[in-house]
Amino acid sequence: MELGIILGIDVGACYTKGILFENGVIKDKLAVKTSFRPKEAIAEIKRKLAGYEKIVATGYGRELVTDAALIITEITAFARGSVFLYPEVRTIIDIGGQDSKVIKIKNGRVERFVMNDRCAAGTGNFVEKIAQSLGLTIDEFSQRALDSSCPETIDSLCVVMAETEILSLVEEGKRLEDIVAGICDALVRRVTSIGGQIGIEKPVLFCGGGALNLGLVRAIKRILGEIFIPDLPQFVGAIGAALSMGNAPMKSVSG
Repeated sequence: MELGIILGIDVGACYTKGILFENGVIKDKLAVKTSFRPKEAIAEIKRKLAGYEKIVATGYGRELVTDAALIITEITAFARGSVFLYPEVRTIIDIGGQDSKVIKIKNGRVERFVMNDRCAAGTGNFVEKIAQSLGLTIDEFSQRALDSSCPETIDSLCVVMAETEILSLVEEGKRLEDIVAGICDALVRRVTSIGGQIGIEKPVLFCGGGALNLGLVRAIKRILGEIFIPDLPQFVGAIGAALSMGNAPMKSVSG
């Protein structure tokens, strides 16, 4: 059954992502900053990924997509997108800008999940704030972490307390690379601790914008071992949204 051209939109707190999906093929994709203006971000996605027949929306701002033919939860979207990309996946770890999720999958369906959406620790926002306090861009932060040979231990998971602890390490003359790597380890420990409530089973897929940070990728591999990371980790929710219109199969990804 041909479903025509579907636009999957994932309205996140930091970025709004769109996937244009035509009868089994991703034709185009776009991510724009939400920047406290989700309606404008949605409009830009719709304008630049034009030609769609139906929209499926997900993400924290999904209800703002008023012309969506279907609205689904982030859990459903991330599960569907992840299982399509890696059918054998058992646990999904998503680190986004404002929340993080751990989703257990059984027989291709959501079995259990847990979310961290009330504390900055364990989210991309934690990394962004700490990077700013160190005078680093996110790219610089990521590269510094990769250059570490011995990550420092960061005990505080509250942003304010962590900043104080990090300042003390800087004053002690600790290598910035090791401090940054320790921050990545602390964030991953926070997320995996939350995931421990439902159990983390392999294979594990790491997605969301956090998977674009190579420092976090290195940290999660150090803690969990080998994991799956999709080519478009920040688009997994949008892919899952597009696939939800009739559960259509997807054949290939372009770009």
